[in-house]
Amino acid sequence: MPYEIKKVFASLPQVERGVSKIIGGDPVGNTFIYTNGKCVIIRNINFPALADIYTEHAHQVVVAKYAPSGFYIASGDVSGKLRIWDTTQAEHLLKYEYQPFAGKIKDIAWTEDSKRIAVVGEGREKFGAVFLWDSGSSVGEITGHNKIINSVDIKQSRPYRLVTGSDDNCAAFFEGPPFKFKFTIGDHSRFVNCVRFSPDGNRFATASADGQIYIYDGKTGEKVCALGGGKAHDGGVYAISWSPDSTHLLSASGDKTSKVWDVGANSVVNTFTMGSNILDQQLGCLWQNDHLLSISLSGYINYLDKNNPSKPLRVIKGHSKSIQSRGRPLKACLSSLDAHRLHHVSSLAWLDEHTLVTTSHDASVKEWTITY
Repeated sequence: MPYEIKKVFASLPQVERGVSKIIGGDPVGNTFIYTNGKCVIIRNINFPALADIYTEHAHQVVVAKYAPSGFYIASGDVSGKLRIWDTTQAEHLLKYEYQPFAGKIKDIAWTEDSKRIAVVGEGREKFGAVFLWDSGSSVGEITGHNKIINSVDIKQSRPYRLVTGSDDNCAAFFEGPPFKFKFTIGDHSRFVNCVRFSPDGNRFATASADGQIYIYDGKTGEKVCALGGGKAHDGGVYAISWSPDSTHLLSASGDKTSKVWDVGANSVVNTFTMGSNILDQQLGCLWQNDHLLSISLSGYINYLDKNNPSKPLRVIKGHSKSIQSRGRPLKACLSSLDAHRLHHVSSLAWLDEHTLVTTSHDASVKEWTITY
Protein backbone atom coordinates (compact mmCIF):
# COMPACT_ATOMS: atom_id res chain seq x y z
CA MET A 1 0.00 0.00 0.00
CA PRO A 2 1.47 3.42 -0.92
CA TYR A 3 2.23 5.79 1.91
CA GLU A 4 3.48 9.32 2.42
CA ILE A 5 5.08 11.13 5.32
CA LYS A 6 2.56 13.47 6.93
CA LYS A 7 4.75 14.91 9.69
CA VAL A 8 8.25 14.49 11.07
CA PHE A 9 8.74 14.61 14.84
CA ALA A 10 12.41 15.53 15.21
CA SER A 11 14.48 14.31 18.15
CA LEU A 12 16.42 16.62 20.42
CA PRO A 13 20.22 16.90 20.12
CA GLN A 14 22.22 13.99 21.50
CA VAL A 15 24.34 15.48 24.27
CA GLU A 16 27.06 14.31 26.64
CA ARG A 17 28.08 15.86 29.92
CA GLY A 18 31.26 17.90 29.67
CA VAL A 19 31.28 17.87 25.86
CA SER A 20 30.47 20.82 23.61
CA LYS A 21 27.43 20.35 21.36
CA ILE A 22 27.68 22.11 18.01
CA ILE A 23 24.53 23.69 16.61
CA GLY A 24 24.78 25.37 13.23
CA GLY A 25 22.65 27.56 11.02
CA ASP A 26 22.02 28.12 7.32
CA PRO A 27 23.49 31.28 5.72
CA VAL A 28 20.09 32.92 5.24
CA GLY A 29 19.01 32.37 8.84
CA ASN A 30 15.90 30.25 8.26
CA THR A 31 17.03 26.96 9.79
CA PHE A 32 19.29 25.46 12.43
CA ILE A 33 21.04 22.11 12.35
CA TYR A 34 22.31 19.53 14.86
CA THR A 35 22.91 15.79 15.19
CA ASN A 36 21.48 12.81 17.05
CA GLY A 37 22.68 9.25 16.55
CA LYS A 38 23.19 8.57 12.84
CA CYS A 39 20.94 11.48 11.89
CA VAL A 40 21.36 15.13 10.97
CA ILE A 41 18.31 17.20 11.94
CA ILE A 42 17.39 20.43 10.12
CA ARG A 43 14.66 22.54 11.76
CA ASN A 44 12.91 25.73 10.78
CA ILE A 45 13.99 28.33 13.33
CA ASN A 46 10.65 30.17 13.33
CA PHE A 47 8.54 27.01 13.20
CA PRO A 48 10.71 24.26 14.76
CA ALA A 49 7.98 21.65 14.30
CA LEU A 50 8.95 21.77 10.61
CA ALA A 51 11.91 19.43 10.33
CA ASP A 52 13.94 17.44 7.84
CA ILE A 53 16.20 14.52 8.74
CA TYR A 54 19.24 13.17 6.89
CA THR A 55 19.85 9.49 7.68
CA GLU A 56 22.61 8.29 5.34
CA HIS A 57 25.51 7.98 7.81
CA ALA A 58 26.48 4.45 8.86
CA HIS A 59 27.88 5.67 12.19
CA GLN A 60 27.01 8.25 14.83
CA VAL A 61 27.17 11.78 13.43
CA VAL A 62 28.93 14.37 15.58
CA VAL A 63 28.78 17.62 13.61
CA ALA A 64 27.13 19.13 10.53
CA LYS A 65 27.81 22.52 8.92
CA TYR A 66 26.21 24.39 6.03
CA ALA A 67 28.43 25.60 3.20
CA PRO A 68 28.29 29.42 2.99
CA SER A 69 26.53 29.01 -0.38
CA GLY A 70 23.71 27.20 1.41
CA PHE A 71 23.59 24.52 -1.29
CA TYR A 72 25.46 21.80 0.61
CA ILE A 73 25.96 20.45 4.11
CA ALA A 74 29.10 18.68 5.31
CA SER A 75 28.56 16.18 8.13
CA GLY A 76 31.16 14.14 9.99
CA ASP A 77 30.82 10.98 12.07
CA VAL A 78 32.73 8.98 14.67
CA SER A 79 34.43 6.79 12.04
CA GLY A 80 36.03 9.80 10.36
CA LYS A 81 33.71 9.84 7.33
CA LEU A 82 32.82 13.26 5.94
CA ARG A 83 29.75 13.37 3.70
CA ILE A 84 28.90 16.43 1.59
CA TRP A 85 25.29 16.40 0.46
CA ASP A 86 22.75 18.52 -1.36
CA THR A 87 20.29 20.72 0.56
CA THR A 88 18.11 21.81 -2.37
CA GLN A 89 16.40 18.47 -3.02
CA ALA A 90 14.34 16.31 -0.69
CA GLU A 91 16.54 13.28 -1.49
CA HIS A 92 19.69 15.08 -0.22
CA LEU A 93 21.87 13.47 -2.87
CA LEU A 94 25.45 12.72 -1.88
CA LYS A 95 27.96 14.93 -3.70
CA TYR A 96 31.26 13.75 -2.20
CA GLU A 97 32.50 11.50 0.59
CA TYR A 98 35.95 11.66 2.19
CA GLN A 99 37.87 10.15 5.09
CA PRO A 100 40.34 12.87 6.14
CA PHE A 101 41.54 10.75 9.07
CA ALA A 102 40.55 7.62 10.97
CA GLY A 103 38.69 8.75 14.07
CA LYS A 104 35.90 10.97 15.33
CA ILE A 105 35.29 14.22 13.45
CA LYS A 106 34.54 16.91 16.05
CA ASP A 107 34.23 20.12 14.02
CA ILE A 108 34.05 21.38 10.44
CA ALA A 109 34.69 24.79 8.85
CA TRP A 110 34.26 26.11 5.29
CA THR A 111 35.94 29.02 3.52
CA GLU A 112 33.54 31.77 2.47
CA ASP A 113 33.61 30.67 -1.20
CA SER A 114 32.49 27.12 -0.22
CA LYS A 115 35.59 25.65 -1.93
CA ARG A 116 37.74 24.56 1.03
CA ILE A 117 36.92 22.54 4.13
CA ALA A 118 38.80 22.12 7.40
CA VAL A 119 38.05 19.08 9.55
CA VAL A 120 39.39 18.32 13.05
CA GLY A 121 38.91 15.65 15.70
CA GLU A 122 40.36 12.47 17.18
CA GLY A 123 42.51 11.05 14.39
CA ARG A 124 45.09 8.39 15.15
CA GLU A 125 47.96 9.78 13.05
CA LYS A 126 46.75 13.38 12.74
CA PHE A 127 44.09 15.54 14.33
CA GLY A 128 43.04 17.66 11.37
CA ALA A 129 42.99 18.18 7.62
CA VAL A 130 42.14 20.97 5.17
CA PHE A 131 41.32 20.24 1.53
CA LEU A 132 39.36 21.23 -1.58
CA TRP A 133 35.71 20.27 -1.29
CA ASP A 134 35.38 18.85 -4.83
CA SER A 135 38.60 16.83 -5.09
CA GLY A 136 39.90 16.17 -1.60
CA SER A 137 43.28 17.66 -2.57
CA SER A 138 45.17 19.07 0.41
CA VAL A 139 45.42 22.85 0.78
CA GLY A 140 47.65 22.84 3.85
CA GLU A 141 48.39 21.04 7.09
CA ILE A 142 46.82 21.32 10.52
CA THR A 143 49.67 20.78 12.98
CA GLY A 144 50.84 22.32 16.24
CA HIS A 145 48.79 20.20 18.66
CA ASN A 146 49.70 17.02 20.53
CA LYS A 147 46.18 16.08 21.63
CA ILE A 148 42.65 15.91 20.22
CA ILE A 149 41.48 19.03 18.38
CA ASN A 150 37.99 20.02 19.49
CA SER A 151 37.22 23.03 17.33
CA VAL A 152 38.17 24.79 14.11
CA ASP A 153 37.10 27.94 12.28
CA ILE A 154 38.18 29.89 9.19
CA LYS A 155 38.11 33.66 8.70
CA GLN A 156 35.35 34.44 6.19
CA SER A 157 37.34 37.00 4.19
CA ARG A 158 40.77 37.28 2.62
CA PRO A 159 43.50 37.05 3.71
CA TYR A 160 42.35 33.71 5.10
CA ARG A 161 43.21 32.68 8.62
CA LEU A 162 42.44 29.42 10.42
CA VAL A 163 42.33 28.76 14.16
CA THR A 164 42.00 25.55 16.18
CA GLY A 165 41.37 24.62 19.83
CA SER A 166 42.61 21.46 21.50
CA ASP A 167 42.67 19.27 24.59
CA ASP A 168 46.33 20.30 24.98
CA ASN A 169 44.99 23.58 26.50
CA CYS A 170 46.14 25.57 23.47
CA ALA A 171 44.76 27.24 20.39
CA ALA A 172 46.78 27.40 17.18
CA PHE A 173 46.87 30.08 14.47
CA PHE A 174 47.37 29.39 10.75
CA GLU A 175 47.82 31.47 7.59
CA GLY A 176 47.03 30.39 4.04
CA PRO A 177 46.12 28.88 1.71
CA PRO A 178 47.99 26.69 1.67
CA PHE A 179 47.39 26.78 5.40
CA LYS A 180 50.55 26.70 7.50
CA PHE A 181 51.02 26.73 11.26
CA LYS A 182 52.20 30.14 12.55
CA PHE A 183 52.11 29.96 16.34
CA THR A 184 50.51 28.45 19.42
CA ILE A 185 48.23 30.45 21.73
CA GLY A 186 48.76 29.29 25.31
CA ASP A 187 46.56 31.64 27.33
CA HIS A 188 44.15 28.96 28.56
CA SER A 189 44.87 26.57 31.42
CA ARG A 190 42.40 23.82 30.44
CA PHE A 191 40.85 22.27 27.32
CA VAL A 192 39.95 24.73 24.55
CA ASN A 193 36.39 23.74 23.65
CA CYS A 194 35.42 26.25 20.98
CA VAL A 195 37.03 28.79 18.62
CA ARG A 196 35.05 31.14 16.36
CA PHE A 197 35.85 34.06 14.03
CA SER A 198 33.52 37.04 13.98
CA PRO A 199 31.49 37.31 10.73
CA ASP A 200 33.50 40.38 9.64
CA GLY A 201 36.78 38.53 10.31
CA ASN A 202 38.24 41.27 12.48
CA ARG A 203 38.38 39.14 15.62
CA PHE A 204 38.17 35.58 16.86
CA ALA A 205 37.30 34.17 20.27
CA THR A 206 38.45 31.10 22.17
CA ALA A 207 36.45 29.43 24.96
CA SER A 208 37.81 26.95 27.47
CA ALA A 209 37.02 24.59 30.31
CA ASP A 210 38.88 27.08 32.54
CA GLY A 211 35.85 29.43 32.31
CA GLN A 212 37.71 32.04 30.27
CA ILE A 213 36.95 33.58 26.87
CA TYR A 214 39.75 35.43 25.07
CA ILE A 215 39.39 37.79 22.12
CA TYR A 216 42.13 38.08 19.46
CA ASP A 217 42.83 40.10 16.34
CA GLY A 218 41.49 38.13 13.37
CA LYS A 219 44.38 38.95 11.03
CA THR A 220 47.43 38.83 13.32
CA GLY A 221 46.27 36.58 16.18
CA GLU A 222 47.35 39.18 18.74
CA LYS A 223 45.41 39.03 22.03
CA VAL A 224 42.91 41.86 22.53
CA CYS A 225 41.31 41.06 25.90
CA ALA A 226 39.85 38.50 28.27
CA LEU A 227 36.08 38.89 28.51
CA GLY A 228 35.06 39.92 31.99
CA GLY A 229 38.66 40.79 32.79
CA GLY A 230 39.25 37.26 34.04
CA LYS A 231 36.79 34.40 34.21
CA ALA A 232 33.83 34.86 31.90
CA HIS A 233 31.89 32.06 33.63
CA ASP A 234 32.06 30.18 36.93
CA GLY A 235 32.18 26.90 35.01
CA GLY A 236 33.69 25.66 31.79
CA VAL A 237 32.64 27.42 28.59
CA TYR A 238 31.52 24.91 25.97
CA ALA A 239 30.32 27.07 23.08
CA ILE A 240 30.38 30.60 21.69
CA SER A 241 28.56 32.26 18.80
CA TRP A 242 28.96 35.77 17.35
CA SER A 243 26.14 38.17 16.56
CA PRO A 244 25.63 38.86 12.83
CA ASP A 245 27.08 42.38 13.20
CA SER A 246 30.22 41.04 14.97
CA THR A 247 29.75 43.30 18.01
CA HIS A 248 28.39 40.79 20.53
CA LEU A 249 29.14 37.23 21.58
CA LEU A 250 26.86 34.54 23.03
CA SER A 251 28.48 32.02 25.40
CA ALA A 252 27.22 28.76 26.95
CA SER A 253 28.65 27.32 30.17
CA GLY A 254 28.55 24.44 32.58
CA ASP A 255 27.65 26.96 35.31
CA LYS A 256 24.07 26.68 33.93
CA THR A 257 24.12 30.13 32.35
CA SER A 258 24.41 31.62 28.91
CA LYS A 259 25.65 35.18 28.49
CA VAL A 260 25.60 37.92 25.88
CA TRP A 261 28.78 40.01 25.80
CA ASP A 262 29.41 43.44 24.31
CA VAL A 263 32.86 42.61 23.00
CA GLY A 264 33.99 46.19 22.34
CA ALA A 265 33.01 47.33 25.83
CA ASN A 266 34.14 44.03 27.41
CA SER A 267 30.96 43.82 29.45
CA VAL A 268 28.04 41.45 30.04
CA VAL A 269 24.79 42.61 28.47
CA ASN A 270 22.57 39.68 29.54
CA THR A 271 22.93 36.66 31.79
CA PHE A 272 20.44 33.84 31.20
CA THR A 273 20.23 31.56 34.25
CA MET A 274 18.65 28.34 33.05
CA GLY A 275 18.08 26.62 36.41
CA SER A 276 19.82 24.85 39.28
CA ASN A 277 19.66 21.22 38.09
CA ILE A 278 22.72 19.57 36.59
CA LEU A 279 20.64 19.04 33.43
CA ASP A 280 20.52 22.83 33.05
CA GLN A 281 24.21 22.99 32.14
CA GLN A 282 24.61 24.80 28.80
CA LEU A 283 26.58 22.87 26.17
CA GLY A 284 25.84 24.66 22.90
CA CYS A 285 24.62 27.96 21.48
CA LEU A 286 23.78 29.71 18.21
CA TRP A 287 23.14 33.34 17.28
CA GLN A 288 21.02 33.19 14.12
CA ASN A 289 19.70 36.60 12.99
CA ASP A 290 17.45 37.74 15.86
CA HIS A 291 17.28 34.29 17.44
CA LEU A 292 19.54 33.23 20.33
CA LEU A 293 19.49 29.49 20.97
CA SER A 294 21.16 27.37 23.64
CA ILE A 295 21.28 23.63 24.28
CA SER A 296 21.00 22.22 27.80
CA LEU A 297 22.44 18.94 29.09
CA SER A 298 18.82 17.75 29.13
CA GLY A 299 18.85 18.14 25.36
CA TYR A 300 16.27 20.92 25.52
CA ILE A 301 16.64 23.73 23.00
CA ASN A 302 16.13 27.16 24.58
CA TYR A 303 15.10 30.29 22.68
CA LEU A 304 16.66 33.02 24.82
CA ASP A 305 14.87 36.31 25.45
CA LYS A 306 17.15 39.36 25.63
CA ASN A 307 14.27 41.39 27.05
CA ASN A 308 13.57 38.87 29.82
CA PRO A 309 16.72 36.87 30.67
CA SER A 310 14.98 35.06 33.54
CA LYS A 311 12.74 33.02 31.23
CA PRO A 312 13.26 31.65 27.70
CA LEU A 313 10.84 32.68 24.97
CA ARG A 314 10.40 29.02 24.10
CA VAL A 315 11.83 25.67 25.16
CA ILE A 316 11.75 22.81 22.68
CA LYS A 317 11.34 19.52 24.51
CA GLY A 318 11.10 15.99 23.19
CA HIS A 319 13.11 12.79 22.92
CA SER A 320 16.85 12.44 22.59
CA LYS A 321 17.07 8.65 22.95
CA SER A 322 15.31 5.56 21.64
CA ILE A 323 11.48 5.52 21.65
CA GLN A 324 10.34 2.26 23.23
CA SER A 325 6.55 2.35 22.91
CA ARG A 326 3.54 4.38 21.92
CA GLY A 327 -0.10 4.35 22.88
CA ARG A 328 -3.43 6.13 22.75
CA PRO A 329 -4.14 6.32 19.01
CA LEU A 330 -4.16 9.82 17.57
CA LYS A 331 -2.65 11.25 20.76
CA ALA A 332 0.83 12.73 20.91
CA CYS A 333 2.13 10.32 23.54
CA LEU A 334 5.53 8.66 23.31
CA SER A 335 7.72 7.08 25.97
CA SER A 336 11.48 7.16 25.78
CA LEU A 337 14.60 6.30 27.74
CA ASP A 338 14.62 9.91 29.00
CA ALA A 339 11.29 9.60 30.81
CA HIS A 340 12.98 7.80 33.70
CA ARG A 341 16.46 9.10 32.82
CA LEU A 342 18.49 5.98 33.57
CA HIS A 343 16.25 3.06 32.62
CA HIS A 344 13.84 1.91 29.91
CA VAL A 345 10.16 2.72 30.23
CA SER A 346 8.52 -0.70 30.49
CA SER A 347 4.83 0.19 30.23
CA LEU A 348 2.33 3.03 30.15
CA ALA A 349 -1.38 3.44 30.83
CA TRP A 350 -3.95 6.23 30.66
CA LEU A 351 -6.02 7.16 33.70
CA ASP A 352 -8.01 9.75 31.77
CA GLU A 353 -7.67 12.10 28.80
CA HIS A 354 -4.86 14.09 30.43
CA THR A 355 -3.19 11.71 32.90
CA LEU A 356 -0.56 9.16 31.89
CA VAL A 357 1.20 6.67 34.17
CA THR A 358 4.55 5.09 33.28
CA THR A 359 6.58 2.33 34.94
CA SER A 360 10.27 1.64 34.59
CA HIS A 361 13.04 -0.78 35.47
CA ASP A 362 14.30 1.87 37.90
CA ALA A 363 11.54 0.63 40.29
CA SER A 364 9.54 3.83 39.96
CA VAL A 365 6.08 4.78 38.77
CA LYS A 366 5.50 8.27 37.39
CA GLU A 367 2.31 10.18 36.68
CA TRP A 368 2.31 12.74 33.85
CA THR A 369 -0.12 15.53 33.01
CA ILE A 370 -0.55 15.66 29.23
CA THR A 371 -1.67 18.76 27.34
CA TYR A 372 -2.61 18.87 23.67
